[in-house]
Parts: sequence; C-alpha cells; structure tokens
Amino acid sequence: MKVIFHLIIFSCFFNISLYSQNETNITYGLKVGGIHSSFSNLPETIKGRDNTFDNSTLESKGKYGLETGFFLNCKLYDTRVAIQPEILFRQSGETVKYRDVVGKEFELGLNYAYLEIGALYKVYPYEGLNLGFGAFYGINLSPNDISYSSNEADGMYDVATRQFYKDGLDGADDFALCFALGYELHKSIHFDFRYYLGVKDMVKSNASSFQFIENQNKSSVFCFSVGYSFHKW
Repeated sequence: MKVIFHLIIFSCFFNISLYSQNETNITYGLKVGGIHSSFSNLPETIKGRDNTFDNSTLESKGKYGLETGFFLNCKLYDTRVAIQPEILFRQSGETVKYRDVVGKEFELGLNYAYLEIGALYKVYPYEGLNLGFGAFYGINLSPNDISYSSNEADGMYDVATRQFYKDGLDGADDFALCFALGYELHKSIHFDFRYYLGVKDMVKSNASSFQFIENQNKSSVFCFSVGYSFHKW
C-alpha cells in the first residue's frame, strides 16, 4: 500500500515540474473545512468474543472534526484538467454509545488526528465547476487517544476503563480514495465537497483477556471545505 502511495505522490510532483514553465497555470493556497467521520464494524470489535451484551445496544454515532491544510493546483496547459497535491491535517474518529436494560450507559470515543498526504486529478467541465478523483494516505498522529465516560458509580471507574481500551485498541494509518465536487470563483474562493472511502483497517486490537474481535474497521469521511488561492491562473 505504501508503494502505491509513493508512486501517486511521485507522479503528481512529476507532472507539476513538467508543466511548471507555464507559471500562469499554477495556483496554491489554504483550505479549511468540517468533516463527519465514522468507522465500519466498530461495535462488533468492541463487543468481543467473551461478551454478548445481552439486552443492550451499542451503536455508532460518528464524530465531527476539522480538516485544514495546503494545496498546490497545476492546471495542465491548454486543457480542462488539473493535478492538485495536498498536505492536510484532519481530526476524525468514531464514537459508540452503549445502553442496557438496567440503565447503564457509556460512551467510547476514538479521537484520531492524521497528517494526510495525497492528490486529486481534477476535470473542469464548465468554468470553475470541477470533478475530482484521487487518493490520500493518512499518518495517524494520535493512535491511543481514546475517551470514555459512563454513568457507572458516577464515573468512578472511567479512568481505569479508558486505560483498558487504550491498551486493547490501537489506531492505524489510513489509506482512502477521494471523490470530490467543487466550484472555484473568479476571486480565488473555492468550495469543495468530498467523500473519502477508506480501503484499509483503521483499528488494530491487541491481545488481552477481553479478546476484542479483529475485523475490518474502514473509514468513511464526508467533508465540506472552503479554500483560498493566492495566485490566479
């Protein structure tokens, strides 16, 4: 997977250097946006082999976060096509909520931060309207950032339980395909809506007496962002 990622990045910067002599085709800028993320199959992972959670529910709630970073847009000369490498910081993760018939409740949150590196291949069918497809590799900067709160004994055991989950679950790096729809105004303001589809396991379970279930916890991220270009084409 890392080999594919490196090839994508190399290809993007090769294209940029190839067309960089047409300076008016280069723009660069900053972007910031809000996201909603979730991981697939996380309740099944947390239930584990030794606990069926009879007469209870454990549901995914998703997590809201921030995505911000730098982009470099190279519009290929005399075409409606552009290559856009990006370096982004993203806050994403997942929250699960537990309830049972005796009134016990707890909320478990995986609060990950990623350094995202990737690129989009963009097509402009009409003026600033654009469609994009690409791939991003996310380096997990906080693989053990886990929150836990419950109503059990007024939260007396929350610290110990949070440490239990930190010991049992590790966040992994992400690799996702990206599908984008955007519009670029003439005054360098960009609007962008994206969907990131994860293709690898995001959560690794460690050996413990609880026996978490090891399955495929893939990411799913929706993002709406606003960007600004410092140089127009």
